[in-house]
Amino acid sequence: MSTISRTELQLARGRLLPLFIRYALPGVLAMVFLALQTIADGFIVGRLISADALASVNIAAPVYGIVTAVSMIIGVGTQAQVSINMGAGEYSKARTAYLSGLAGLAFFAVCGTLFVNLNAENLASSLGADADLLSDTVSYIHGVMPWLLGVAAHIFFDNMLKAIGHPRFAMLVTVSTIVLNIILSLIFVGIFDMGTLGAGMGTGISFTLGGAASAILYYANSRKNTGFKEAPASFSIKALRHIFYNGSSEGLSEVAYAVTTFLFNVTLMKYVGKEGVSAFTIINYLSYFGISIALGVSTGMIPVISYNHGAGSIKRVRKLIAMSIKTNLFCGLFFFLLFLLFGKAICGLFIEADNAEVLNYASRGAFLTAFAFLFNGFNILSSSYFTAIDKAGHSLLISSLRGLLLLSIFIVLLPKCLGYDGVMLAMPIAEAITFVIASAHLRKYLYR
Repeated sequence: MSTISRTELQLARGRLLPLFIRYALPGVLAMVFLALQTIADGFIVGRLISADALASVNIAAPVYGIVTAVSMIIGVGTQAQVSINMGAGEYSKARTAYLSGLAGLAFFAVCGTLFVNLNAENLASSLGADADLLSDTVSYIHGVMPWLLGVAAHIFFDNMLKAIGHPRFAMLVTVSTIVLNIILSLIFVGIFDMGTLGAGMGTGISFTLGGAASAILYYANSRKNTGFKEAPASFSIKALRHIFYNGSSEGLSEVAYAVTTFLFNVTLMKYVGKEGVSAFTIINYLSYFGISIALGVSTGMIPVISYNHGAGSIKRVRKLIAMSIKTNLFCGLFFFLLFLLFGKAICGLFIEADNAEVLNYASRGAFLTAFAFLFNGFNILSSSYFTAIDKAGHSLLISSLRGLLLLSIFIVLLPKCLGYDGVMLAMPIAEAITFVIASAHLRKYLYR
């Protein structure tokens, strides 16, 4: 017992409602600010540069999304393994997971940075940038991607701070990083007139500084847990493989976002043109904000669920899941009504009033996309639960269905019958089908 820290005692025996709030609320606030950053970037690019620049940034999003997806896989996978093993009292395994994840992340980030920056123009063309959008797309890539190592470090140490029981520190760093990002983007774009290059640089520099701050806080606080700090450990390929496997569902969400954004962009260019891409970019910003609370609750609870699962406290896990589901469903209903009733007014904030065609597409898309919020909070929570208990196969199934397989199928098929409406209906239909499957899996494993 002497090696068990105060934080671990709270995870194992603390009252559930305060524990839920302690971990879920910082997660929600961090995700809300991340969503606000995305919206602010869209506002800055759309208002201070052009609607074409907004489309260019969205075309570049898959590049950024894929490389950050791997960082998310390693970060979340490492967090879950550290928390599960600490809950079981296996400090050596926990520290081995941490060291292996960190080494894997560093290797990937360096290789990814070199590849993307050396092939920026070819990547932009492959993702659908035409002659009008190519220059801005390449500029954005060159602005953000040199900072990939810092962005990856921010993702990794954000997860590690949560794993050792400091979600509030993780939240404070993330919020500060996003505020700095908005300030730098305004300076680079609004004052220095650096266009999409400046928007990318604002993101890269701010997240690099946030990564450094997260790393410092992690090292300072991890030393307080003597059991973890003094446990013998070394890099392990086997541990890194398991980290990749366990975290793959969370990373798949990022990969799926990149792939489906590409499909959305290509399909919209075919059926509508660049106006449709600009409209979809706005909907993307708003949708991300809408699911940010569900993401915050779900990812925020992973270390708590993992620790109690590792300790064998199944009743505590069930109660925590019930709290999370109720929260996500309530928030989903709120955003469903918000998009349904006020979608056009919200979309109008992103573009000039005289750009009626883009506004009409965006408002129609927001109305149709609203139905996804009735299901996506539950689906996200289900995927995070299976990641937390080291059941990556089930988590992968849910993530791949809602974010990649079903969505890709409907993006390709529905527009042939319904045109633009078919593109926008792909997301809610995919979420509804996934909801049915996720419900069955969650009931089977949570109450067996």
